[in-house]
Amino acid sequence: MKIGIFSTSKIETDQRIQKVSNTLSANGYSVTIYCRKHNKIGYKSENIKIKFINTIFDNGPLFYLQYNIQIFFKILFSRFDIIYCNDLDTLTGCALVSAMRNKKLIYDSHELFTEVPELVNRSLIKLIWRIQEKVFIRKANTIITVSDGVASELTRRYKVKEVNVIRNLPVIRETEVFKDKQPTIIYQGSLNVGRGLELAIEMMKHLPCYKLLIVGSGDIEIQLRKQMLESNLYDRVQFLGQLPPHELRLLTPTAWLGLSLEEDLGLNYRYALPNKLFDYIAAQVPVLVSDLPEMRKVVEKYKVGIVAKSRKPAELANQIGDFFDDKQEYESALKNIKSAVKDLNWQNEESKLIEVVKRVATS
Repeated sequence: MKIGIFSTSKIETDQRIQKVSNTLSANGYSVTIYCRKHNKIGYKSENIKIKFINTIFDNGPLFYLQYNIQIFFKILFSRFDIIYCNDLDTLTGCALVSAMRNKKLIYDSHELFTEVPELVNRSLIKLIWRIQEKVFIRKANTIITVSDGVASELTRRYKVKEVNVIRNLPVIRETEVFKDKQPTIIYQGSLNVGRGLELAIEMMKHLPCYKLLIVGSGDIEIQLRKQMLESNLYDRVQFLGQLPPHELRLLTPTAWLGLSLEEDLGLNYRYALPNKLFDYIAAQVPVLVSDLPEMRKVVEKYKVGIVAKSRKPAELANQIGDFFDDKQEYESALKNIKSAVKDLNWQNEESKLIEVVKRVATS
């Protein structure tokens, strides 16, 4: 069967789409990905077709309108059996034409799109997105999302019968673990509002022997660099930019602690289960996470790190210092991570995806 995967993200940096498409291809499906093009990092796959959607606009309402119009016509004249829609920003185009052409539709909601921090204070825009989701989510043959919290919220809001949770776990690989001699803390991911990055930099004032690596790019990068310089931390806070996956896989294991300090800025972050949390675990790096339900549940179940007791920089720094000073606790976390990796990997999770897609294909 032929599957068309549609997304506004860039395939080079969207590991979920990479994993989903590789799994489907390995299980006999013919896969074509439609996405935006990234100019810096290349991505190639022998068994998957990748086609780019070019738009005049880079963001905003006109971008989403033009993108969905292009999606509509690409599916209209295609021979796909299943349309795999990634996130709300492609759902309208996918749902409309899948109904017209009587094609199966899978909706993969990577997050609570209408609750992202960028929409918290934009009530009209938020309402427009929510109306779109309410109208078109019922057109999907099945719905997939990334955490139990998001699944429960989608079920509550839209009274849909079934939401399948397929976590964004990493592909397990052999990892060479060589820790940096200097205590090293790492953050990897988007540099956006609500990620706790300002707190992380402020915290470094109280950790004089430590260094912080910030890997990624985003809207507040300039603001964060300015904060680092004004705090006189240029020798201990390093901005490494966006790294290709193979370089990141070498860097992450050198860290002593991985950060996921999202703020509780609405339901999207509250129910978040970030990729980086599992990437740290896969790299055998203990984690420090916000006291939010989905992340806390993982850390407490597998005992792979610590949950933040405070969002005050000095108190958080003391908690990190205590964690490292307690050699028994830290060594225990490292030991537990090795067990957690056997469970928290894409090789285990992908069977759920195959089961869902087979069910849609035969319905």
